Amino acid sequence: MSKKRLSYRTHVVPRPVSIVGGIILSLVLSSCDFVSSLVRHDKVVAEVMGKRLTETELYRNLDLTGLSSSDSADAIDVYVRDWASSTLMYELARDEFSGSKELDSLVESYRQSLYVYEYELRLIKEHLSTQITDDQVFTYYKENSSLFYLQEPLVQGVLMTLLNKSPDYEVIKLLMESPRDTNMDMIESYSVKNAAKFDYFNNTWTLFSEIQKKCPLPIHEVDFKEKTLYTETDSVRTVFLYVTKCVSAGDMQPFEFAKSRIRSILTEQRKTGYLRSYRNELYERGLSNGSVKRY
Repeated sequence: MSKKRLSYRTHVVPRPVSIVGGIILSLVLSSCDFVSSLVRHDKVVAEVMGKRLTETELYRNLDLTGLSSSDSADAIDVYVRDWASSTLMYELARDEFSGSKELDSLVESYRQSLYVYEYELRLIKEHLSTQITDDQVFTYYKENSSLFYLQEPLVQGVLMTLLNKSPDYEVIKLLMESPRDTNMDMIESYSVKNAAKFDYFNNTWTLFSEIQKKCPLPIHEVDFKEKTLYTETDSVRTVFLYVTKCVSAGDMQPFEFAKSRIRSILTEQRKTGYLRSYRNELYERGLSNGSVKRY
């Protein structure tokens, strides 16, 4: 099948003395094979009041992977329209609030914050080691145990949803009652062939709320016991939950579950401490060299 070549034509009437008086924007996009022409030249896709949208910018912000030629053209059209309308809105807003000291101050404040934020990221990347050892994590875990008590049960196990009319219902139930590796392989194979829902988290601590999200039927929270099969059923299907290990609400989180959070906490503490020290040093240096003056 032959493909059409995608071309872009844009015409914008030059900006009048008063933008509020009226803006005419015409964007014309014709559908065709855009892929072959993308990387050759950085063509202008659209132009609004002297501001240009190029193919490089367009395809840096727009992912067309897996889309047909027609769907890609539609996606491009939506993006260009959004870009053009946003640009026009900005011009209208800028004219409307021209001379606003309050808005100018907010813009400058944001600009300053953005520069500082990017500079801090570079400082951390170049001068700070954020590697946290397992010993440091475990020490924090033991010294701050009050932070790691569970608000809900934590479970390891297997979850399976099966139609009640399935000819293999009883077989699957028996396999779920004894989740050995060979049994789990059989259940997983069955679920793939029959589009049944199967989730294996036998080696991963999972919050009870996360399990509930995966269930088509609500599992009534109970005082779970290890190596026990729980079921919920309606007229159509049955949910099987085999609990291998569990920790009750109110108990302390297992270290393996808590350590990723602890690592994040320690990393943020190290970053915050480093930046606070850097700022203090910068301030003291400014006082000594006269770039900072206190009155």
